[in-house]
Amino acid sequence: MTEHKHESHEHAGHDEESRDDSLNNRKMNILLLCLIGSLVIFAGIVYINQRTGFLSTSDLAYYQYSNGEDSFNVKRIIDGTYVGWQTEMYIKDFRYILEIYNDPASLEDIEIDRAVKNKILDDEQVFITWAPVPEFKQTTVFIYNDLKKVIAEPDIFNIPVGFAQTSEYKNYTVMGCKDATPKQSVILLKIGEPTGILTEGNCIILQGKDEAEIMKAADRLIYLLLGVMR
Repeated sequence: MTEHKHESHEHAGHDEESRDDSLNNRKMNILLLCLIGSLVIFAGIVYINQRTGFLSTSDLAYYQYSNGEDSFNVKRIIDGTYVGWQTEMYIKDFRYILEIYNDPASLEDIEIDRAVKNKILDDEQVFITWAPVPEFKQTTVFIYNDLKKVIAEPDIFNIPVGFAQTSEYKNYTVMGCKDATPKQSVILLKIGEPTGILTEGNCIILQGKDEAEIMKAADRLIYLLLGVMR
């Protein structure tokens, strides 16, 4: 009798272990399904965000932007009060990191005359100009610097970029749309609506209701020039 009881206890112990293993396996499967589901949902959010703007990219730290042909890694950068975006790309077989204030997905609705790309690529000189009025402050200087660092970069376009004003102010060069030629484009920063990139002959107009909107137009132009956006 004692032996049978002992065997009975052993069988009971094995059954309990089997039930524990089965329970643990079910828990593990549920955990894996939850993890996979979370990844699918996250991928869906990124896709919806890129294609429809349903969510703001400002809520993301990283995403991949596609222009329909190529994809680019885009990363948000925060340094104190500064918030910008880095976009990774390859130009002439070298890795280039562009850092500007706006990310490509947030600029897809901006109106643009795509002829501006060829106008600039054919240039021997580019002037960036704006009116010497109070509406243009420090942000406008940032716009100028961002455009210049791409257009004048020796390893990218290597086109000299000059600074000008549309009317006499201190000792600055005076330059307006009327001064643009086939080999010397003028980029005019202009207060106006809607936000967009327009052309008048060989003059390229970056327009917005304020500096922040003009910066969006400038960043849209930069992404076009580099082939990130179409």
